[in-house]
Amino acid sequence: MSKRPHRKRGQEHAEEHPDERWMASYMDMVTVLMCMFIVLYAMSSVDQQKFEQLRASLATGFGTVETATVDTAEGTVVPADRVNDEGESFAGGAAFADADPETQKDEPGAAEIAAPTPSPLPSAKGDAAEPAGDRERAIAEVESLRALQERIDGELRGDELDEAVRFVIDERGLTIRLVSSETFFLPDSAELTDQTLRVLGVVGPILATIPNEVGIEGHTARLPASVPRPLDWELSTERAVNVVRHLIDSGKVPSPRLSAIGYGESRPLAPGTSKAELELNRRVDIVVHSDEPESVRALIPEITGAQ
Repeated sequence: MSKRPHRKRGQEHAEEHPDERWMASYMDMVTVLMCMFIVLYAMSSVDQQKFEQLRASLATGFGTVETATVDTAEGTVVPADRVNDEGESFAGGAAFADADPETQKDEPGAAEIAAPTPSPLPSAKGDAAEPAGDRERAIAEVESLRALQERIDGELRGDELDEAVRFVIDERGLTIRLVSSETFFLPDSAELTDQTLRVLGVVGPILATIPNEVGIEGHTARLPASVPRPLDWELSTERAVNVVRHLIDSGKVPSPRLSAIGYGESRPLAPGTSKAELELNRRVDIVVHSDEPESVRALIPEITGAQ
């Protein structure tokens, strides 16, 4: 009798039941995921009533109040019982918290808050744009410059030299122009004539008593059929420098307050080329500069023209 092949018990079990150890890891992972979702769900569940109480408590603790958005361009309405005797709302604006733009318009006993009044536009003259006090300072400066003009003119009149100068008050200050029927400078010469020395002898001591800066501007005359030459600029500058030296030496004007500049023939007083017109253009201007700021000096021409 033949024997059947005998299989070992362990080998037969291994073929019928494969390895299932991975199931343990899978179940652990699913358990962890389930716990995570439970925690997330628990965190997302908020008691609305308790949340509102917490928010109100924090707002009170930090001293803030909830207000409605107000369109200041249209204004809003505040109930009369929420406004004190001085016309101010309680709680620094809490009166707007419950305001309904649609229902509060018809509420009886309500006080309206009008829209803000727009600022007026500056006038054409620019008066509204002027800083406070500039006009008063400009008027005072004009009076001071005119007082200086009258002082110099009075001294010149005493020496019969009042016809030798002209005065101009503008945004720069007071300009003393040495122009007259008598020549202050000879043609192509920077030497001071007797007429110039007499006028400077009166003007210099007065300029020494004021604190303003003084600018000396030299000019030349345009000769007929001539073209601009470098000599014109040098000659006009030399004339201004000679006047500065005389004011320092004889007039005792402090040199730091003096300056000299030459304009050549670029700024004539008379456009013609006659002898009288050439003598007017062959001159020196003494400019007493105003020490006021530019915003004040800009008003001086308007004030002098109105007076």
